[in-house]
Amino acid sequence: MTSRGSDNAVRLEFRCQDVGVACKQITQAETADDLVKAVAAHTRAEHGVELNATLIDYALTKVRPTGG
Repeated sequence: MTSRGSDNAVRLEFRCQDVGVACKQITQAETADDLVKAVAAHTRAEHGVELNATLIDYALTKVRPTGG
């Protein structure tokens, strides 16, 4: 995902490691919707997992702000 704001804009970040997956992927986006889309694409392509509502809700508890 690319940043549309200033370089100091707060973005959201999700790390696979934060949900117990042995993966170094760090995904960042400007909105929760964009983050979920990017994480879903990663989990599908790299882990063979389709995110359902329960997994999305859990993943969102691990999202943290970055930048700013």
